[in-house]
Amino acid sequence: MLAATSRRPVAAALILALLVLVLVPGTASAHAVLLATTPGNWQVVDASPHEISLRFNEPVDVGLAEIGLLGPRGDAIEGLPRPVHPGGQRELVSVAVPSTLATGTHTVTYRVVSADSHPVRGAFSFSVGQPTPTSDAAAAPAADGGDGLTTAAYGVVRWTGYAGLAVLIGAAFLAALRRPGGEPRTGDRRLMWLGWTALASATVLGFLAYGPYAAGRPLSASGDFALLGSTLGSRMGLVLAVRLALLAAVAGWLAWWPRVPRNPWWHGGAVLGAGVALATTWSLANHSAAGEHTGFAVVADTVHLTAMSVWIGGLVALLVLLRRVDDVGGLRHAVPRFSQVAAVCVAVLVVTGTFEAWRQVGTPSALAGTTYGTILVIKLALVAVLVALGGVARRWVRRTYAEPVTTVAQRKRARRGPAEPEVRRFRRAIGFEAAVAVFVLGFTAALVSVEPAQAQVAREAAAPKIPAYTGPVNTVLPFDAGGTAGRGQLAVDISPGRIGPNEMHLTALDAQSRPREVAELRAELRLPDRAVGPLPVRVEYAGLGHYVAGASIAMPGQWELTVVVRTSEVDQATIRIPLGIR
Repeated sequence: MLAATSRRPVAAALILALLVLVLVPGTASAHAVLLATTPGNWQVVDASPHEISLRFNEPVDVGLAEIGLLGPRGDAIEGLPRPVHPGGQRELVSVAVPSTLATGTHTVTYRVVSADSHPVRGAFSFSVGQPTPTSDAAAAPAADGGDGLTTAAYGVVRWTGYAGLAVLIGAAFLAALRRPGGEPRTGDRRLMWLGWTALASATVLGFLAYGPYAAGRPLSASGDFALLGSTLGSRMGLVLAVRLALLAAVAGWLAWWPRVPRNPWWHGGAVLGAGVALATTWSLANHSAAGEHTGFAVVADTVHLTAMSVWIGGLVALLVLLRRVDDVGGLRHAVPRFSQVAAVCVAVLVVTGTFEAWRQVGTPSALAGTTYGTILVIKLALVAVLVALGGVARRWVRRTYAEPVTTVAQRKRARRGPAEPEVRRFRRAIGFEAAVAVFVLGFTAALVSVEPAQAQVAREAAAPKIPAYTGPVNTVLPFDAGGTAGRGQLAVDISPGRIGPNEMHLTALDAQSRPREVAELRAELRLPDRAVGPLPVRVEYAGLGHYVAGASIAMPGQWELTVVVRTSEVDQATIRIPLGIR
């Protein structure tokens, strides 16, 4: 009855933590951003290209990359080979065009995997000979966000892997602390094998689910042998294969443990070594593997995950140990030592967590307005609760085990250990601490799946919040370039405001709405949601402040036309016009 009572908060926390993984968006907007393409977006080329290439701002993985090509009428161009890194340039992805393309506008769809294991997808278009007329243009497909069930299943598998690692390492480390010889009892070995089984199962299931997750396919595609081969060739597939090999070695170690020399230092070092090796397989395929200071970030993330596993997994193992009130010797050795180890783990987590937060968040203001920042704040609050509960537990440990034994009564109490009601209260406190730890693991797994706060802030800064238009645009917007004649208006007329060729008329006006001359007028287009652009728009002077431009737009979405009006050598104004393409 007591054991069941202590397990209730842990079971409830487990269910709620799994709900966190399902409810938190599972597809991250990764670091990798498309910088340029060949042919360029909207470019009209004289002849059919032999190759299509995409350049990103950081290395991307082509193991699960897909590049598709649609013809002028939306028909798929068959026979494209697998994408490659030409010349070993990992920021560049290219695919050969197998046949001569027809005249008209073609749409390229792409999906690659960034260095932090998240899929990056989008589309762009170019024309051969001339753009396809509006009436014949086919709508570019929206970027596939992937199957929701696949994303949720992959998130649950990821959490299970974290939990399995924590239980395996935490239970093994506590077993090393528990006895001077480091020999685990049957209950200890069962808990370690439970953690090993959970981690091994999560690794296998993660390997099966990652291909559909990264390729945006349903979970039923997990048995596709071609997709499994592509997964094995990806960064994530390789680290999962390495993790399985390490787990095979750990299984031999667990089976051999009772027969090795009884040296607690050897056991403790072996546990930490195994924990570091396994934790590295996570660090090499998450946010630590992308961006700046990658080497330091991977080391910090590995140490952070190892310390968290020792602490949280040790709590679970301690909860199991506390069920044996009669094991006075085991409690006397394990509880005070684990209390000291937990304090060290907390210090390590604070240092490494601060570095990771600085790297992924950047500024304190990013904590408030980003998904990553919100999840991180919740995780930090839960860790603060854990530290507070741990402080209460450490005071009980010092009072129970660290007081000087001077009187006869104290000697008797030391021999028989604390009374059962005391242990029951302590077990209840550890049970709540373990329940909070389950939530911490859930939010840790969720952090891996969302866009880092610093990246989100930078992306949103490049996409100002402006009113949205859909279809044709016919408006007059004021501008102030400064100087004596810097004020004026810009008349904007864009039609038809849908996929295909669009004609733009831009007219500079004075304060009385009369056409006026300006020193220069230039324009460019962006699609912020898909990180496309800026793409220069060629404008031609048509007389008395009137400029004409044209652009063949093949992707629907909320575009932004940026117009720079220069009224003198040093005075200019920037005007942003939203353009909703249907």
